Amino acid sequence: MSQLSGLNSIKIGIDFGTTYSGIAWAHTSTPEKINVIDRWVASRKRTSGKVPSEIAYTKSGVKWGFGIPNKESRLSWFKLLLDPTKYSLANAKNSPLARTKELIPDGKKPVDVVTDYMSELYKRTIEHLEGALGPEIVEVSPLDFVITVPAVWSDAAKNLTLQAAERAGFGRKKSIRLISEPEAAAVCCLKEIEPNDLKVGDTFIVADCGGGTVLRGYGGRAAHGKQDVISYTITRKSPKLEVVECVEGTGAMCGSTVLNERFEQLVRDRIGSRFDKMKPEGRAFMMNEFNDTLKRNFTDSEDEDISTCPIPGIADDSTAGIEDGMFVIEREEMRKIFDPVVQKVVQLVQQQVNEVEKLKSNLSSEDIEWLRLGIPSQNIVSRHRRHVKALILVGGFGESEYLRNRLQAEVRINDDRKISILQPVNAWTAVVRGAVMRGLEGEMVRTRKVTKSYGNACSVPFIMGVHSPLDAYVDPHDGGYMCRKRMRWYITKGDDVQENDPVRYAFFVNRTSLDDISDSIKIPLLSSDAPDPPDSSNSGCVSQVCVLEVDPSVIPKEKFTKKIGLDGHPYYRIRFDLLMKIQSATLVFEFEIDGTKYQDVKANYYHL
Repeated sequence: MSQLSGLNSIKIGIDFGTTYSGIAWAHTSTPEKINVIDRWVASRKRTSGKVPSEIAYTKSGVKWGFGIPNKESRLSWFKLLLDPTKYSLANAKNSPLARTKELIPDGKKPVDVVTDYMSELYKRTIEHLEGALGPEIVEVSPLDFVITVPAVWSDAAKNLTLQAAERAGFGRKKSIRLISEPEAAAVCCLKEIEPNDLKVGDTFIVADCGGGTVLRGYGGRAAHGKQDVISYTITRKSPKLEVVECVEGTGAMCGSTVLNERFEQLVRDRIGSRFDKMKPEGRAFMMNEFNDTLKRNFTDSEDEDISTCPIPGIADDSTAGIEDGMFVIEREEMRKIFDPVVQKVVQLVQQQVNEVEKLKSNLSSEDIEWLRLGIPSQNIVSRHRRHVKALILVGGFGESEYLRNRLQAEVRINDDRKISILQPVNAWTAVVRGAVMRGLEGEMVRTRKVTKSYGNACSVPFIMGVHSPLDAYVDPHDGGYMCRKRMRWYITKGDDVQENDPVRYAFFVNRTSLDDISDSIKIPLLSSDAPDPPDSSNSGCVSQVCVLEVDPSVIPKEKFTKKIGLDGHPYYRIRFDLLMKIQSATLVFEFEIDGTKYQDVKANYYHL
């Protein structure tokens, strides 16, 4: 038996993206060696750090990634359908997302399509690991999966991702957890960008310029690109990297897939209905050429007066700018494709810089020394203010030289200085490599900014002139005059939390007899994005996240207190604390009674 077996485990990162997905792994016996899967189809020699997030349901079965024949209709961007509240298809008639909705087989939901695709990712992962380590090693080694998700996706969308992964095989007798994409990117960049002058006390911004997730911002209009920006302050670099979130992360609807859409629209404007008459393989070839070559290499330099892209099946047409089978794009036209997207990225980064720079001053040398000695960082960092030291670009669009040049020229930090921009090698795979590092090293972010308020509706003593009489009632047990539908917030938007320090709130539940204590206790968990969350659950800015279901059958009966109601009949009351942990991309719930924690809390999410 190889020395790789035994108590060692395999840490596997899965970056399930909108346009491309990646897989990376490391064995804990050799944690310094992170392997990125770059072979996807056995019969082809082509290598790629990622595989297209595309799937086709053909007569011969499911095809995916690079294995889809060009003539087959494929489903693209289906990841976006896990969070439909953030995407509007009203103005996206010709988008891949609209076509995907039409191609979903009868009887399947978007989460089923995601499950089918992730099943292929899982099979390729196991196949690769068995080839690299041997089947016997994979059989006996624990597999710990870390799956990345957009930072500001809804809790329900993250839960759907987890469900799909579990159904695809990732959770079968294995460990599985979620991590936000920018956090994974930050882990990778700070470990790999060496040397750099970032030190304890410095603040940096990570801009995850991916392909396709629409995040909040810019009025909720329809688009399909992603820009995810978050800032961190370094509190420790060795022996383990630790940071705290500086200000709340932001996102906007801009990213590299928007460039693809703008290029497609340019072609449509020039050739009209001939675009839809192109053979699918010809259209796919043209779009891939733009995506893989023109988009990546555009710098707006003086020697790029024109760019050309093959347009198979379309005859030469000087008025449409087609010469020798090539679609000709003027430099100014390329700028028009890029500039609206790049400008939004610049604005978003500048917005994050401004939020950081509203804070007063950097950490003092004395505070930095306390941090080095391991003194809890959140108190020190929260009372001081920071300046941005650097911007780190990751994601496929993060490799764009044109984007970097525009950010360098236009983003300003304090004293009107230009920002230092860092681009890690292989920025395209930074997220998936960071997921593996997170699996190897554990938690990096000591303190997080809560992005929304969480709480539940409850009853409180009625106050005349404050509460509405419509919500008043008399408690049948103790006769108290109460008001229902009042909000009790466990934690509010913008608060600092630590992953290992759960939010705690007390609950009292009554039962008419000990015979019915096995009936589940259901608590709707509500949330609000409002800066000042409302007092009433009737407010339009309050929405339901999930229903928490506590199983009281595991509670010893002696924990219930017998009381006598107004009607002279006995009833039984139990007091328990609900514990909620806010992790990188997951809410975790427990309940506790007299110091004993119980895991029996199920979160039932509402999915559109």
